[in-house]
Amino acid sequence: QLVEPIGAHAPKLRCAPMITVFTAKQIHTMDPSMPQATAVACRDGRVVEVGSLESMRPWLDRHEHVVDERFADLVMLPGLIDPHVHPGMASLLLAMHWITPEPWTLPAGSIDATESNAQYLERLAALIAEHPDGPLITFGFQSLWHGEVTRADLDALDASRPVVLWQRSFHELRCNTSALEWLDAFEGAKWDPHIDTDTGRLYESGMVWGLRTLVPHLVGGGRFQQGVREVAQLCIDRGVTTIADAGYGIVDFDLELDTIDDVFGSSEPDVRVWLMANIPRARGAFGEGLMDRLEEHAAERETNAVKFLRAAKFFSDGSFIAQLMQLGSPGYIDGHEGAWISTPEQLTKMARPWRNADYQINIHTNGDAGVDSCLDAVDALLRERPRFDHRTVLHHFGISTQAQVRRAAALGVSIQANGYFLQMFGDAFVDRWLGFERASAITRVGSARRAGMSVAVHSDFPMGPIDPLQAVTNMATRTTRGGLVLGPSECLTTQEALEAVTIEAAAQLGLDSLIGSVASGKFADMTVLAADPFEVGAANVGGIDVVATVVGGRVVSG
Repeated sequence: QLVEPIGAHAPKLRCAPMITVFTAKQIHTMDPSMPQATAVACRDGRVVEVGSLESMRPWLDRHEHVVDERFADLVMLPGLIDPHVHPGMASLLLAMHWITPEPWTLPAGSIDATESNAQYLERLAALIAEHPDGPLITFGFQSLWHGEVTRADLDALDASRPVVLWQRSFHELRCNTSALEWLDAFEGAKWDPHIDTDTGRLYESGMVWGLRTLVPHLVGGGRFQQGVREVAQLCIDRGVTTIADAGYGIVDFDLELDTIDDVFGSSEPDVRVWLMANIPRARGAFGEGLMDRLEEHAAERETNAVKFLRAAKFFSDGSFIAQLMQLGSPGYIDGHEGAWISTPEQLTKMARPWRNADYQINIHTNGDAGVDSCLDAVDALLRERPRFDHRTVLHHFGISTQAQVRRAAALGVSIQANGYFLQMFGDAFVDRWLGFERASAITRVGSARRAGMSVAVHSDFPMGPIDPLQAVTNMATRTTRGGLVLGPSECLTTQEALEAVTIEAAAQLGLDSLIGSVASGKFADMTVLAADPFEVGAANVGGIDVVATVVGGRVVSG
Protein backbone atom coordinates (compact mmCIF):
# COMPACT_ATOMS: atom_id res chain seq x y z
CA GLN A 1 0.00 0.00 0.00
CA LEU A 2 1.59 3.26 -1.11
CA VAL A 3 1.38 6.33 1.07
CA GLU A 4 -0.51 9.15 -0.68
CA PRO A 5 2.22 11.23 -2.35
CA ILE A 6 2.91 14.84 -1.60
CA GLY A 7 1.12 16.98 -4.15
CA ALA A 8 -1.48 14.32 -4.95
CA HIS A 9 -4.19 16.98 -4.95
CA ALA A 10 -2.19 19.53 -6.92
CA PRO A 11 -3.75 20.87 -10.13
CA LYS A 12 -3.28 18.70 -13.22
CA LEU A 13 -0.46 19.75 -15.55
CA ARG A 14 -2.27 20.45 -18.82
CA CYS A 15 0.73 21.46 -20.90
CA ALA A 16 1.55 17.86 -21.88
CA PRO A 17 -0.53 15.50 -24.06
CA MET A 18 -2.89 13.02 -22.48
CA ILE A 19 -1.40 9.88 -20.92
CA THR A 20 -3.04 6.57 -21.78
CA VAL A 21 -2.60 3.77 -19.26
CA PHE A 22 -3.09 0.19 -20.45
CA THR A 23 -3.76 -2.34 -17.72
CA ALA A 24 -3.17 -6.07 -18.02
CA LYS A 25 -3.35 -9.22 -15.95
CA GLN A 26 0.43 -9.46 -16.38
CA ILE A 27 3.05 -7.56 -18.34
CA HIS A 28 6.33 -9.41 -18.90
CA THR A 29 8.58 -6.44 -19.60
CA MET A 30 11.84 -8.25 -20.58
CA ASP A 31 13.56 -5.64 -18.41
CA PRO A 32 15.27 -7.42 -15.47
CA SER A 33 15.03 -4.29 -13.32
CA MET A 34 11.23 -4.61 -13.33
CA PRO A 35 10.37 -7.92 -14.97
CA GLN A 36 6.62 -7.88 -14.23
CA ALA A 37 4.00 -5.16 -14.13
CA THR A 38 0.25 -4.71 -14.48
CA ALA A 39 0.08 -1.28 -16.10
CA VAL A 40 1.98 0.76 -18.69
CA ALA A 41 1.51 4.49 -19.19
CA CYS A 42 2.06 5.88 -22.71
CA ARG A 43 2.33 9.39 -24.13
CA ASP A 44 3.43 10.70 -27.52
CA GLY A 45 4.18 7.17 -28.69
CA ARG A 46 6.57 6.42 -25.81
CA VAL A 47 6.34 4.67 -22.47
CA VAL A 48 6.09 7.07 -19.55
CA GLU A 49 6.20 4.52 -16.77
CA VAL A 50 5.69 0.81 -16.13
CA GLY A 51 4.35 -0.63 -12.90
CA SER A 52 0.86 -0.59 -11.41
CA LEU A 53 -1.89 2.01 -11.17
CA GLU A 54 -0.80 2.56 -7.58
CA SER A 55 2.90 2.98 -8.30
CA MET A 56 2.14 5.44 -11.12
CA ARG A 57 0.32 7.87 -8.88
CA PRO A 58 3.09 10.51 -8.93
CA TRP A 59 2.53 10.75 -12.70
CA LEU A 60 -1.19 10.24 -12.80
CA ASP A 61 -1.96 12.68 -9.97
CA ARG A 62 -0.26 15.45 -11.94
CA HIS A 63 -1.23 14.72 -15.56
CA GLU A 64 -4.40 14.29 -17.51
CA HIS A 65 -4.82 10.60 -18.24
CA VAL A 66 -7.22 7.87 -19.27
CA VAL A 67 -7.13 4.26 -18.16
CA ASP A 68 -7.79 1.73 -20.96
CA GLU A 69 -8.88 -1.58 -19.42
CA ARG A 70 -9.63 -3.55 -22.60
CA PHE A 71 -6.60 -5.80 -21.92
CA ALA A 72 -7.13 -6.08 -18.16
CA ASP A 73 -7.61 -9.86 -18.26
CA LEU A 74 -4.86 -10.49 -20.83
CA VAL A 75 -1.07 -10.72 -20.95
CA MET A 76 1.30 -8.22 -22.58
CA LEU A 77 4.83 -8.57 -23.88
CA PRO A 78 7.10 -6.07 -25.58
CA GLY A 79 6.20 -5.86 -29.25
CA LEU A 80 7.57 -8.98 -30.91
CA ILE A 81 10.47 -8.46 -33.32
CA ASP A 82 11.39 -10.46 -36.40
CA PRO A 83 14.94 -9.25 -37.15
CA HIS A 84 15.34 -11.03 -40.50
CA VAL A 85 12.47 -10.86 -43.00
CA HIS A 86 12.50 -10.45 -46.80
CA PRO A 87 9.38 -8.56 -47.92
CA GLY A 88 10.70 -8.25 -51.49
CA MET A 89 11.60 -11.92 -51.82
CA ALA A 90 8.32 -12.92 -50.19
CA SER A 91 6.35 -10.81 -52.62
CA LEU A 92 8.01 -12.59 -55.56
CA LEU A 93 7.23 -16.01 -54.13
CA LEU A 94 3.69 -15.14 -53.08
CA ALA A 95 2.97 -14.42 -56.75
CA MET A 96 3.74 -18.07 -57.61
CA HIS A 97 1.92 -21.38 -57.22
CA TRP A 98 3.07 -23.09 -54.00
CA ILE A 99 3.75 -26.84 -53.75
CA THR A 100 5.56 -27.24 -50.44
CA PRO A 101 6.57 -30.17 -48.22
CA GLU A 102 4.85 -28.55 -45.23
CA PRO A 103 1.47 -26.88 -44.75
CA TRP A 104 1.22 -23.08 -44.83
CA THR A 105 -1.39 -20.58 -43.76
CA LEU A 106 -1.13 -17.45 -45.89
CA PRO A 107 -3.43 -14.45 -46.40
CA ALA A 108 -4.53 -15.94 -49.73
CA GLY A 109 -5.48 -19.27 -48.12
CA SER A 110 -4.13 -22.52 -46.74
CA ILE A 111 -1.73 -24.86 -48.53
CA ASP A 112 -1.60 -28.58 -47.80
CA ALA A 113 1.70 -30.45 -47.52
CA THR A 114 3.00 -32.38 -50.53
CA GLU A 115 5.36 -35.03 -49.15
CA SER A 116 6.33 -37.47 -51.92
CA ASN A 117 7.61 -37.53 -55.48
CA ALA A 118 4.34 -38.99 -56.76
CA GLN A 119 2.25 -36.34 -54.98
CA TYR A 120 4.53 -33.59 -56.24
CA LEU A 121 4.42 -34.64 -59.89
CA GLU A 122 0.65 -35.12 -59.69
CA ARG A 123 0.17 -31.63 -58.27
CA LEU A 124 2.59 -30.12 -60.79
CA ALA A 125 0.78 -31.81 -63.68
CA ALA A 126 -2.53 -30.46 -62.38
CA LEU A 127 -1.12 -26.92 -62.27
CA ILE A 128 0.19 -27.26 -65.80
CA ALA A 129 -3.28 -28.29 -66.95
CA GLU A 130 -5.03 -25.56 -64.93
CA HIS A 131 -2.72 -22.80 -66.23
CA PRO A 132 -1.95 -23.62 -69.87
CA ASP A 133 -0.66 -20.22 -70.99
CA GLY A 134 2.69 -18.52 -70.38
CA PRO A 135 5.53 -19.53 -68.08
CA LEU A 136 4.56 -21.67 -65.08
CA ILE A 137 6.57 -20.96 -61.92
CA THR A 138 6.07 -22.89 -58.69
CA PHE A 139 7.67 -22.45 -55.27
CA GLY A 140 8.50 -25.10 -52.69
CA PHE A 141 10.29 -27.94 -54.47
CA GLN A 142 12.50 -29.85 -52.02
CA SER A 143 14.20 -33.07 -53.09
CA LEU A 144 14.22 -34.45 -49.54
CA TRP A 145 10.48 -34.97 -49.95
CA HIS A 146 9.83 -34.56 -53.65
CA GLY A 147 12.70 -36.62 -55.07
CA GLU A 148 14.92 -35.55 -57.92
CA VAL A 149 13.12 -33.70 -60.72
CA THR A 150 15.33 -32.90 -63.70
CA ARG A 151 15.14 -31.04 -66.99
CA ALA A 152 14.11 -34.28 -68.72
CA ASP A 153 11.30 -34.90 -66.20
CA LEU A 154 9.94 -31.40 -66.72
CA ASP A 155 10.20 -31.66 -70.50
CA ALA A 156 8.12 -34.84 -70.29
CA LEU A 157 5.41 -32.93 -68.42
CA ASP A 158 5.45 -29.84 -70.66
CA ALA A 159 8.04 -28.97 -73.29
CA SER A 160 6.02 -26.23 -74.94
CA ARG A 161 6.61 -23.34 -72.51
CA PRO A 162 8.90 -22.47 -69.57
CA VAL A 163 8.34 -24.49 -66.40
CA VAL A 164 10.40 -23.39 -63.38
CA LEU A 165 10.52 -25.05 -59.98
CA TRP A 166 11.76 -22.50 -57.45
CA GLN A 167 13.35 -24.54 -54.71
CA ARG A 168 12.10 -24.28 -51.13
CA SER A 169 15.32 -22.45 -50.17
CA PHE A 170 14.96 -19.66 -52.81
CA HIS A 171 18.59 -20.37 -53.69
CA GLU A 172 17.92 -22.86 -56.51
CA LEU A 173 15.83 -23.33 -59.67
CA ARG A 174 14.95 -26.47 -61.64
CA CYS A 175 14.03 -25.79 -65.27
CA ASN A 176 12.77 -27.47 -68.41
CA THR A 177 14.51 -26.79 -71.73
CA SER A 178 12.16 -23.96 -72.62
CA ALA A 179 12.85 -22.28 -69.26
CA LEU A 180 16.62 -22.60 -69.73
CA GLU A 181 16.26 -20.80 -73.04
CA TRP A 182 13.97 -18.17 -71.50
CA LEU A 183 16.46 -17.49 -68.69
CA ASP A 184 19.43 -17.43 -71.12
CA ALA A 185 20.96 -20.19 -69.00
CA PHE A 186 22.97 -21.71 -71.85
CA GLU A 187 24.88 -18.42 -72.14
CA GLY A 188 25.28 -18.12 -68.38
CA ALA A 189 26.63 -21.65 -68.13
CA LYS A 190 29.69 -20.60 -70.14
CA TRP A 191 31.06 -18.74 -67.10
CA ASP A 192 28.96 -19.72 -64.06
CA PRO A 193 29.75 -23.12 -62.50
CA HIS A 194 26.42 -22.99 -60.65
CA ILE A 195 24.41 -23.49 -63.85
CA ASP A 196 24.00 -27.13 -64.90
CA THR A 197 22.04 -27.20 -68.14
CA ASP A 198 22.10 -31.01 -68.34
CA THR A 199 19.92 -31.34 -65.24
CA GLY A 200 18.25 -27.93 -65.60
CA ARG A 201 19.60 -26.75 -62.24
CA LEU A 202 20.57 -23.13 -61.46
CA TYR A 203 21.74 -22.51 -57.91
CA GLU A 204 23.27 -19.67 -55.86
CA SER A 205 24.93 -17.34 -58.44
CA GLY A 206 23.15 -19.28 -61.19
CA MET A 207 19.80 -18.50 -59.57
CA VAL A 208 20.81 -14.82 -59.45
CA TRP A 209 21.46 -15.02 -63.20
CA GLY A 210 17.89 -16.26 -63.64
CA LEU A 211 16.51 -13.36 -61.60
CA ARG A 212 17.23 -10.98 -64.50
CA THR A 213 14.33 -12.54 -66.41
CA LEU A 214 12.16 -13.81 -63.57
CA VAL A 215 11.83 -10.55 -61.63
CA PRO A 216 10.23 -8.46 -64.42
CA HIS A 217 7.83 -11.32 -65.10
CA LEU A 218 6.70 -11.62 -61.46
CA VAL A 219 6.40 -8.02 -60.29
CA GLY A 220 3.90 -6.62 -62.79
CA GLY A 221 0.19 -5.95 -62.46
CA GLY A 222 0.34 -4.82 -58.85
CA ARG A 223 1.39 -8.29 -57.68
CA PHE A 224 4.52 -7.03 -55.97
CA GLN A 225 2.65 -4.41 -53.95
CA GLN A 226 -0.01 -6.94 -52.98
CA GLY A 227 2.65 -9.36 -51.76
CA VAL A 228 4.24 -6.76 -49.50
CA ARG A 229 0.80 -5.93 -48.10
CA GLU A 230 0.35 -9.60 -47.29
CA VAL A 231 3.68 -9.60 -45.42
CA ALA A 232 2.45 -6.64 -43.34
CA GLN A 233 -0.76 -8.49 -42.51
CA LEU A 234 1.13 -11.61 -41.44
CA CYS A 235 3.18 -9.46 -39.05
CA ILE A 236 0.08 -7.95 -37.46
CA ASP A 237 -1.67 -11.31 -37.19
CA ARG A 238 1.26 -12.86 -35.30
CA GLY A 239 1.99 -9.95 -32.99
CA VAL A 240 5.07 -8.52 -34.72
CA THR A 241 5.54 -4.78 -34.27
CA THR A 242 9.04 -4.44 -35.80
CA ILE A 243 10.79 -6.23 -38.65
CA ALA A 244 14.19 -5.82 -40.24
CA ASP A 245 14.50 -6.37 -43.97
CA ALA A 246 17.81 -8.19 -43.80
CA GLY A 247 19.04 -7.38 -47.28
CA TYR A 248 16.76 -5.09 -49.25
CA GLY A 249 17.54 -4.97 -52.95
CA ILE A 250 17.01 -8.68 -53.69
CA VAL A 251 14.43 -7.72 -56.33
CA ASP A 252 15.03 -4.07 -57.27
CA PHE A 253 16.20 -1.29 -54.98
CA ASP A 254 13.84 1.47 -56.11
CA LEU A 255 10.82 -0.82 -56.46
CA GLU A 256 11.36 -2.28 -52.99
CA LEU A 257 11.89 1.08 -51.33
CA ASP A 258 8.86 2.63 -53.04
CA THR A 259 6.64 -0.31 -52.12
CA ILE A 260 7.82 -0.62 -48.53
CA ASP A 261 7.27 3.11 -48.08
CA ASP A 262 3.78 2.81 -49.59
CA VAL A 263 2.78 -0.18 -47.43
CA PHE A 264 4.54 0.56 -44.13
CA GLY A 265 5.41 4.26 -44.23
CA SER A 266 2.51 5.77 -42.30
CA SER A 267 2.96 8.55 -39.76
CA GLU A 268 1.20 6.15 -37.39
CA PRO A 269 2.71 2.79 -38.37
CA ASP A 270 1.13 -0.61 -37.86
CA VAL A 271 4.56 -2.26 -38.19
CA ARG A 272 7.97 -0.60 -37.98
CA VAL A 273 10.50 -1.51 -40.68
CA TRP A 274 14.28 -1.18 -40.50
CA LEU A 275 16.37 -1.80 -43.60
CA MET A 276 19.87 -3.12 -44.21
CA ALA A 277 21.31 -3.46 -47.69
CA ASN A 278 22.22 -6.62 -49.56
CA ILE A 279 25.78 -5.62 -50.42
CA PRO A 280 26.44 -8.08 -53.29
CA ARG A 281 23.22 -6.95 -54.98
CA ALA A 282 24.05 -3.28 -54.30
CA ARG A 283 27.47 -3.74 -55.85
CA GLY A 284 25.86 -5.13 -58.99
CA ALA A 285 23.32 -2.28 -59.11
CA PHE A 286 25.51 0.71 -58.22
CA GLY A 287 29.11 -0.30 -58.83
CA GLU A 288 31.87 1.59 -57.06
CA GLY A 289 29.49 4.29 -55.82
CA LEU A 290 27.30 1.90 -53.86
CA MET A 291 28.14 3.20 -50.37
CA ASP A 292 27.29 6.77 -51.37
CA ARG A 293 24.06 5.58 -53.00
CA LEU A 294 22.98 3.62 -49.94
CA GLU A 295 23.73 6.56 -47.70
CA GLU A 296 21.57 8.70 -49.98
CA HIS A 297 18.75 6.22 -49.42
CA ALA A 298 19.14 6.59 -45.66
CA ALA A 299 19.27 10.39 -45.84
CA GLU A 300 16.41 10.92 -48.28
CA ARG A 301 13.94 8.07 -47.86
CA GLU A 302 13.41 7.62 -44.14
CA THR A 303 9.92 8.01 -42.72
CA ASN A 304 8.47 7.68 -39.26
CA ALA A 305 7.92 3.97 -39.86
CA VAL A 306 10.66 3.01 -42.36
CA LYS A 307 14.25 3.62 -41.32
CA PHE A 308 17.71 2.51 -42.39
CA LEU A 309 20.19 0.64 -40.23
CA ARG A 310 23.86 1.46 -40.57
CA ALA A 311 24.36 -2.18 -41.32
CA ALA A 312 25.59 -4.27 -44.25
CA LYS A 313 24.57 -7.80 -45.24
CA PHE A 314 27.06 -10.30 -46.68
CA PHE A 315 26.94 -14.00 -47.59
CA SER A 316 29.34 -16.79 -46.82
CA ASP A 317 28.20 -20.28 -47.84
CA GLY A 318 25.10 -21.71 -49.47
CA SER A 319 21.62 -22.60 -48.30
CA PHE A 320 20.76 -24.83 -45.35
CA ILE A 321 17.47 -25.95 -46.88
CA ALA A 322 19.06 -26.81 -50.25
CA GLN A 323 21.99 -28.64 -48.57
CA LEU A 324 24.41 -26.18 -50.16
CA MET A 325 26.01 -25.06 -46.91
CA GLN A 326 29.73 -25.70 -46.65
CA LEU A 327 30.56 -28.44 -44.17
CA GLY A 328 33.88 -29.39 -42.65
CA SER A 329 34.88 -33.00 -42.07
CA PRO A 330 33.14 -35.46 -42.25
CA GLY A 331 30.90 -33.57 -44.68
CA TYR A 332 27.56 -34.83 -45.98
CA ILE A 333 26.58 -38.48 -45.70
CA ASP A 334 26.21 -38.81 -49.48
CA GLY A 335 29.52 -37.05 -50.16
CA HIS A 336 28.14 -34.09 -52.12
CA GLU A 337 29.72 -30.67 -51.58
CA GLY A 338 28.17 -27.33 -50.72
CA ALA A 339 28.77 -24.01 -52.43
CA TRP A 340 30.46 -20.77 -51.51
CA ILE A 341 28.48 -17.61 -52.17
CA SER A 342 31.61 -15.69 -51.18
CA THR A 343 34.88 -17.52 -50.68
CA PRO A 344 36.66 -16.86 -47.35
CA GLU A 345 39.08 -14.52 -49.12
CA GLN A 346 36.29 -12.63 -50.87
CA LEU A 347 34.29 -12.25 -47.66
CA THR A 348 37.06 -10.46 -45.79
CA LYS A 349 37.83 -8.23 -48.77
CA MET A 350 34.17 -7.28 -49.32
CA ALA A 351 33.45 -6.54 -45.66
CA ARG A 352 36.59 -4.45 -45.04
CA PRO A 353 35.43 -1.05 -46.39
CA TRP A 354 32.11 -1.37 -44.58
CA ARG A 355 33.77 -2.33 -41.31
CA ASN A 356 36.14 0.61 -41.71
CA ALA A 357 33.16 2.93 -42.33
CA ASP A 358 31.63 1.74 -39.02
CA TYR A 359 28.83 -0.28 -40.55
CA GLN A 360 27.58 -3.21 -38.50
CA ILE A 361 28.47 -6.45 -40.27
CA ASN A 362 25.81 -9.15 -40.79
CA ILE A 363 26.73 -12.42 -42.49
CA HIS A 364 24.51 -15.20 -43.82
CA THR A 365 26.18 -18.51 -42.92
CA ASN A 366 24.93 -22.06 -42.49
CA GLY A 367 27.63 -24.75 -42.37
CA ASP A 368 30.53 -25.09 -39.96
CA ALA A 369 33.05 -24.40 -42.74
CA GLY A 370 31.05 -21.26 -43.49
CA VAL A 371 31.13 -20.28 -39.82
CA ASP A 372 34.92 -20.66 -39.83
CA SER A 373 35.09 -18.34 -42.83
CA CYS A 374 33.01 -15.73 -41.02
CA LEU A 375 35.01 -15.93 -37.80
CA ASP A 376 38.28 -15.68 -39.73
CA ALA A 377 36.98 -12.53 -41.44
CA VAL A 378 35.80 -10.97 -38.17
CA ASP A 379 39.11 -11.80 -36.49
CA ALA A 380 41.16 -10.31 -39.34
CA LEU A 381 39.12 -7.10 -39.50
CA LEU A 382 39.18 -6.57 -35.74
CA ARG A 383 42.95 -7.03 -35.67
CA GLU A 384 43.25 -4.37 -38.39
CA ARG A 385 40.85 -1.99 -36.67
CA PRO A 386 39.92 -2.96 -33.10
CA ARG A 387 36.49 -1.93 -31.91
CA PHE A 388 34.34 -2.56 -28.86
CA ASP A 389 30.63 -3.33 -29.16
CA HIS A 390 30.75 -4.01 -32.90
CA ARG A 391 27.67 -6.32 -32.71
CA THR A 392 28.61 -8.44 -35.70
CA VAL A 393 25.81 -10.95 -36.30
CA LEU A 394 25.97 -14.40 -37.88
CA HIS A 395 22.59 -15.14 -39.43
CA HIS A 396 21.12 -18.68 -39.49
CA PHE A 397 24.10 -20.47 -37.84
CA GLY A 398 22.86 -23.86 -38.98
CA ILE A 399 25.77 -26.21 -38.19
CA SER A 400 28.60 -25.27 -35.84
CA THR A 401 31.08 -26.71 -33.36
CA GLN A 402 31.68 -26.03 -29.69
CA ALA A 403 35.08 -24.56 -30.57
CA GLN A 404 33.36 -22.10 -32.91
CA VAL A 405 30.92 -21.06 -30.18
CA ARG A 406 33.81 -20.29 -27.83
CA ARG A 407 35.68 -18.40 -30.54
CA ALA A 408 32.60 -16.42 -31.58
CA ALA A 409 31.99 -15.45 -27.96
CA ALA A 410 35.59 -14.31 -27.56
CA LEU A 411 35.27 -12.17 -30.71
CA GLY A 412 32.05 -10.52 -29.47
CA VAL A 413 29.90 -12.04 -32.23
CA SER A 414 26.14 -12.52 -31.86
CA ILE A 415 24.03 -15.38 -33.20
CA GLN A 416 20.70 -15.01 -34.97
CA ALA A 417 19.15 -18.41 -35.58
CA ASN A 418 16.30 -19.51 -37.77
CA GLY A 419 13.58 -20.76 -35.44
CA TYR A 420 12.19 -23.09 -38.11
CA PHE A 421 15.17 -25.03 -39.48
CA LEU A 422 15.31 -27.69 -36.80
CA GLN A 423 11.55 -28.23 -36.58
CA MET A 424 10.99 -28.58 -40.32
CA PHE A 425 14.19 -30.20 -41.53
CA GLY A 426 15.66 -31.94 -38.48
CA ASP A 427 14.29 -35.44 -39.23
CA ALA A 428 15.50 -35.38 -42.83
CA PHE A 429 18.92 -34.07 -41.87
CA VAL A 430 19.36 -36.91 -39.39
CA ASP A 431 18.46 -39.54 -41.93
CA ARG A 432 19.81 -38.17 -45.21
CA TRP A 433 22.53 -35.56 -44.79
CA LEU A 434 24.20 -35.26 -41.38
CA GLY A 435 23.49 -38.16 -39.04
CA PHE A 436 22.21 -37.86 -35.49
CA GLU A 437 25.09 -36.11 -33.70
CA ARG A 438 25.49 -33.10 -35.98
CA ALA A 439 21.76 -32.80 -36.70
CA SER A 440 21.22 -32.62 -32.93
CA ALA A 441 23.38 -29.50 -32.86
CA ILE A 442 21.46 -27.59 -35.57
CA THR A 443 21.18 -24.00 -34.25
CA ARG A 444 23.44 -24.50 -31.25
CA VAL A 445 21.72 -21.72 -29.28
CA GLY A 446 21.92 -23.18 -25.78
CA SER A 447 25.71 -23.31 -25.94
CA ALA A 448 25.80 -19.78 -27.33
CA ARG A 449 23.79 -18.43 -24.39
CA ARG A 450 25.95 -20.31 -21.89
CA ALA A 451 28.99 -18.70 -23.52
CA GLY A 452 27.46 -15.28 -22.85
CA MET A 453 26.48 -14.53 -26.44
CA SER A 454 23.45 -12.62 -27.62
CA VAL A 455 20.99 -15.02 -29.28
CA ALA A 456 18.06 -13.82 -31.36
CA VAL A 457 15.63 -15.80 -33.51
CA HIS A 458 14.19 -14.91 -36.91
CA SER A 459 11.89 -16.36 -39.55
CA ASP A 460 13.81 -15.45 -42.71
CA PHE A 461 10.31 -15.27 -44.20
CA PRO A 462 9.42 -16.73 -46.65
CA MET A 463 11.90 -19.46 -45.63
CA GLY A 464 9.95 -19.90 -42.40
CA PRO A 465 6.63 -18.47 -41.23
CA ILE A 466 6.42 -15.10 -39.52
CA ASP A 467 5.50 -16.52 -36.13
CA PRO A 468 7.77 -15.56 -33.22
CA LEU A 469 5.66 -17.44 -30.67
CA GLN A 470 6.11 -20.67 -32.61
CA ALA A 471 9.82 -19.89 -32.83
CA VAL A 472 9.84 -19.67 -29.02
CA THR A 473 8.35 -23.16 -28.83
CA ASN A 474 10.81 -24.46 -31.42
CA MET A 475 13.86 -23.13 -29.58
CA ALA A 476 12.61 -24.08 -26.11
CA THR A 477 11.67 -27.66 -27.06
CA ARG A 478 13.83 -28.48 -30.13
CA THR A 479 11.15 -30.90 -31.32
CA THR A 480 10.98 -31.85 -35.00
CA ARG A 481 7.84 -32.38 -37.06
CA GLY A 482 8.32 -36.10 -36.49
CA GLY A 483 8.40 -35.66 -32.71
CA LEU A 484 12.15 -36.16 -32.29
CA VAL A 485 13.87 -33.99 -29.68
CA LEU A 486 17.24 -32.99 -31.07
CA GLY A 487 19.91 -31.76 -28.66
CA PRO A 488 17.82 -31.12 -25.53
CA SER A 489 20.87 -29.53 -23.87
CA GLU A 490 20.73 -26.88 -26.61
CA CYS A 491 17.21 -25.77 -25.65
CA LEU A 492 16.64 -22.20 -24.57
CA THR A 493 14.53 -21.58 -21.50
CA THR A 494 11.15 -19.97 -22.11
CA GLN A 495 12.59 -16.71 -20.78
CA GLU A 496 15.61 -16.90 -23.08
CA ALA A 497 13.46 -17.79 -26.09
CA LEU A 498 11.14 -14.84 -25.44
CA GLU A 499 14.17 -12.58 -25.08
CA ALA A 500 15.34 -13.89 -28.47
CA VAL A 501 12.25 -12.38 -30.15
CA THR A 502 12.24 -9.19 -28.08
CA ILE A 503 15.21 -7.59 -26.33
CA GLU A 504 18.00 -9.69 -27.89
CA ALA A 505 16.60 -9.11 -31.38
CA ALA A 506 16.50 -5.39 -30.60
CA ALA A 507 20.08 -5.41 -29.32
CA GLN A 508 21.37 -7.13 -32.46
CA LEU A 509 19.74 -4.41 -34.55
CA GLY A 510 21.30 -1.75 -32.32
CA LEU A 511 17.79 -0.65 -31.30
CA ASP A 512 17.62 -1.83 -27.68
CA SER A 513 17.34 1.79 -26.49
CA LEU A 514 14.06 2.05 -28.43
CA ILE A 515 12.36 -1.35 -28.55
CA GLY A 516 12.58 -4.87 -27.15
CA SER A 517 11.38 -4.24 -23.60
CA VAL A 518 8.60 -2.31 -21.93
CA ALA A 519 10.43 0.47 -20.10
CA SER A 520 10.16 4.22 -19.66
CA GLY A 521 11.39 6.23 -22.62
CA LYS A 522 11.05 3.42 -25.17
CA PHE A 523 8.54 3.17 -27.97
CA ALA A 524 5.16 2.12 -26.60
CA ASP A 525 5.09 -1.12 -28.63
CA MET A 526 3.40 -4.14 -27.07
CA THR A 527 1.91 -7.47 -28.07
CA VAL A 528 -1.23 -8.64 -26.30
CA LEU A 529 -1.72 -12.37 -25.77
CA ALA A 530 -4.68 -14.48 -24.69
CA ALA A 531 -2.54 -16.58 -22.34
CA ASP A 532 0.69 -16.32 -20.36
CA PRO A 533 3.70 -18.02 -22.04
CA PHE A 534 5.13 -18.86 -18.63
CA GLU A 535 1.95 -20.66 -17.57
CA VAL A 536 1.04 -22.68 -20.67
CA GLY A 537 4.42 -24.41 -20.97
CA ALA A 538 7.06 -24.03 -23.65
CA ALA A 539 5.46 -26.59 -25.98
CA ASN A 540 2.24 -24.56 -26.12
CA VAL A 541 3.56 -21.02 -26.55
CA GLY A 542 3.20 -21.29 -30.33
CA GLY A 543 -0.51 -21.90 -29.95
CA ILE A 544 -1.26 -18.75 -27.94
CA ASP A 545 -3.67 -16.41 -29.71
CA VAL A 546 -2.46 -12.90 -30.47
CA VAL A 547 -5.27 -10.57 -29.42
CA ALA A 548 -3.79 -7.23 -30.48
CA THR A 549 -0.67 -5.21 -31.05
CA VAL A 550 0.06 -1.73 -29.76
CA VAL A 551 2.48 0.40 -31.78
CA GLY A 552 3.46 3.80 -30.48
CA GLY A 553 0.67 3.62 -27.90
CA ARG A 554 -1.98 3.03 -30.59
CA VAL A 555 -3.95 -0.22 -30.73
CA VAL A 556 -3.47 -1.70 -34.19
CA SER A 557 -5.60 -4.82 -34.03
CA GLY A 558 -7.96 -6.58 -31.69
